[in-house]
Amino acid sequence: MDGRKTDDERGQDTRSTGFGESVTGALNVDVPGGDGRPPHDAPTVAVKSVSDGAIPSVAFASGIELGPGAGFELSAVSPAPVDKTLEIHPWSDGGASGSAAGNVAPEPADNALAGVGSAASGSRYRVVREIGRGGIGIVYEAWDVFLERQVAIKSLEVCGDRPAQLRRFLREAKIASRLNHPGIMAVHEFGITDDGRAYMVMRLLRGQTLREILDARRAPADDQPRLLAAFLQACQAVAAAHDAGVIHRDLKPSNVMVGEYSLVTVMDWGLAKVLAEREIIDQGGLHESPGDAPHTVCGTLFGTPGYLAPEQARGETEAIDRRSDVFGLGCILCEILTGEPPFRSDAPADAWRRAATGDIAEALSRLKSSGGPEPVVRLARRCLAADRAARPADAGAVVDELVAYLESGQRRAEQQLVRFFDLSVDLFCVAGLDGFFRRVNENFYRVLGYAESELLAKQFVDFVHPDDREATLIEVSRLSRGETTLRFRNRYLRVDGAAVWLEWNARAVPDEGVIYAVARDVTERVRLENDLEKSRRDVDDFMENANVPLHRVDANGIIVWANRAELEFLGYAREEYVGQPIARFHADADVIADILARLSVGESLAGHGARLVARDGSIRRVAIHSSAYTVEGVFRHTRCLSFDVGTRSIDERFARVESERDALLSRLANLELDARGQTPASVTSEKKS
Repeated sequence: MDGRKTDDERGQDTRSTGFGESVTGALNVDVPGGDGRPPHDAPTVAVKSVSDGAIPSVAFASGIELGPGAGFELSAVSPAPVDKTLEIHPWSDGGASGSAAGNVAPEPADNALAGVGSAASGSRYRVVREIGRGGIGIVYEAWDVFLERQVAIKSLEVCGDRPAQLRRFLREAKIASRLNHPGIMAVHEFGITDDGRAYMVMRLLRGQTLREILDARRAPADDQPRLLAAFLQACQAVAAAHDAGVIHRDLKPSNVMVGEYSLVTVMDWGLAKVLAEREIIDQGGLHESPGDAPHTVCGTLFGTPGYLAPEQARGETEAIDRRSDVFGLGCILCEILTGEPPFRSDAPADAWRRAATGDIAEALSRLKSSGGPEPVVRLARRCLAADRAARPADAGAVVDELVAYLESGQRRAEQQLVRFFDLSVDLFCVAGLDGFFRRVNENFYRVLGYAESELLAKQFVDFVHPDDREATLIEVSRLSRGETTLRFRNRYLRVDGAAVWLEWNARAVPDEGVIYAVARDVTERVRLENDLEKSRRDVDDFMENANVPLHRVDANGIIVWANRAELEFLGYAREEYVGQPIARFHADADVIADILARLSVGESLAGHGARLVARDGSIRRVAIHSSAYTVEGVFRHTRCLSFDVGTRSIDERFARVESERDALLSRLANLELDARGQTPASVTSEKKS
């Protein structure tokens, strides 16, 4: 019999107007007996399908068994019946009713489509574009019309024997659904399209795979801290799976996505296995998946040749456990540290053979010379042990070792920072953009005399000299805008009221509202600089007002300065003389060329005869005394004294020149020595010694 009620018996049916809504309809059932009606002593009836023409066909697992009766009404159906429970109300000729429930999608046996829903026409998802291919599937970006969100849809691509791949595809969806961890892709929905293709709907990930990040590196040492942090997140996701009794069996960089906000997701659980469940192994032999050739292998061998644990490569399915995943994690860590996986080869078959023999000697040698952190290198070597008993027990153990290393490194860095903070001769502080010190080192007490509690109790500008407070507040404002402070000087008032000059370097972190700053007591340096500046002014004043003509000429032969006596001696205004080539004022071109050439190589001139052209065209005979000024061996300018020898007698001329020269040079030497912080007496003492 068809198991249907009449309209009078069951009332008005409710039909679905869109995919995913509840429906009510009659069910076909298989019942024993030749007359089409179930005998009253039949123990169970297996529900097979909804057959109402207006209701989408839904295949139920044969494991759902209900009490005897002629028909059943389906009162609710999920848009994704995988792992969902349907409530079914049976009815009989006598009109009695009841209910029964069952798991819609247990592990399929003979029929890989058992328990999978079929989408009605007019799907809620609109495919945008293809974004990737894996071993047995294609991934699309799509738009969820109902919830108005972007999603990813993975659709099964046939690989080898279709029922085997359907089983694997469904297993991937079920396993991903049972794993609750932010680093594991959750499945929103599973279904079958009108043309019979299985699909699953997932969260859309944006970012880069670890494979892409590693390929973009120029050297293995590049970006290692960030990569180790991402690797730790991947290990934590795998650890959650291990805790749930699930192993991945295909861990590799292309299955690790580093997404927005540096969140890491472990993808592609198509080869995963629930350890507590018996697995049906396909005996189709070793063959490569066309969707990921030559990487993911379908059949009795699971995984990617370059990342296979030895027991996986040998096809020892009973030996594959959590430690096989640990080996895969070790392969990823090896590539992070050395730039290449353990079994590097352009030929997948060669990589597979090396994996099968556990040939990791070359990988261990690369790890040893990688220069990576020693604890991390040791961890990678243990994960890659050919003997699985020597590996960490599971991904959780890998996480524990990584966290211990990272935390110990953080503790070491903090200890070093504390030592640097406390033992430095400089003043270190952390201040808030609110104007208060948050932490100061002991040097603040040494330099200023205030206890730490006093410094933290008031705004730091209260300790600044009143004349420097405005400039200090302006500098803090610049810091708050993200600018950097370099060599900013202000005066702080000591506890005894004396002013102390501090020179600051600082940088703010506006998001944290803090300023990190270091200062140095430069009070003595400021005093010396002021003394030096005063001495320089004295030198300039003396040279400007000396009664002997003086000028400076740069490396290009241009007059850069001349004193009043020089200008009066030749009759030029300052703007007519300074900035002009010195050769223009020499009557003999060969003489000035010789003078400049000798000075440029560091020679000094004493009483060098020359003829200068005055503004009125007359010739002034002079004796030039000159020396070169160099910086790090490079000629900068020459300083020239011009003594008028006029028409006096030779003896008279030279006697006068030498007397004036000696007096001038003696005075100039005293001033220059004083400007450098020395005294004539100290120089005399040095010369004698």
